[in-house]
Amino acid sequence: MKKTLLFFLLSVFGLSLTYGQQLKPLYSKTDTLPRVVYKDLNERPSPKLEMQGKNYLGDGMLSLKSEGVKSVDINKERGAVVIELTPEYKPVLMSLSDIIKKYTNVKSEHVIFRIEDNLVQNNPNEVLVDASNIMLISVSPVKFIGDLEDLYMVTLVPRTDKNVEKLNQIRIR
Repeated sequence: MKKTLLFFLLSVFGLSLTYGQQLKPLYSKTDTLPRVVYKDLNERPSPKLEMQGKNYLGDGMLSLKSEGVKSVDINKERGAVVIELTPEYKPVLMSLSDIIKKYTNVKSEHVIFRIEDNLVQNNPNEVLVDASNIMLISVSPVKFIGDLEDLYMVTLVPRTDKNVEKLNQIRIR
């Protein structure tokens, strides 16, 4: 009986530590040292896209016109997000590298790409975006990275209602 009670109490205590709420919060305003977390950016799941019978990398999905998308389904067998477009929507698909060559004067191969707030983790030659739906291409030199003199951050902003309103806002200071 004592062994059973002891086993029960240890089990409850062990489970409460494992599944219970934290007694001490992870972060507080009184902390004096930062917490360091190492993340591999490639761990971010990037779905494969299937559009019009062709496969694409998932980063390009952020540039599609929402009104041009008829349906979005997940095909678990192929491990892809299947996007069906409306018949009148004809995206102009270009690689990120081609967009840089066509619309900017950046000659460097050291470019970090973002589509809105999402960093692109794939090869810029393989990530296709709808160039007809890109409203703004923001090019910023990054000057604080060691010996790299020609590093750029290129941000693509798709044409959405929210982005149009945000960029047309007049700020008075």
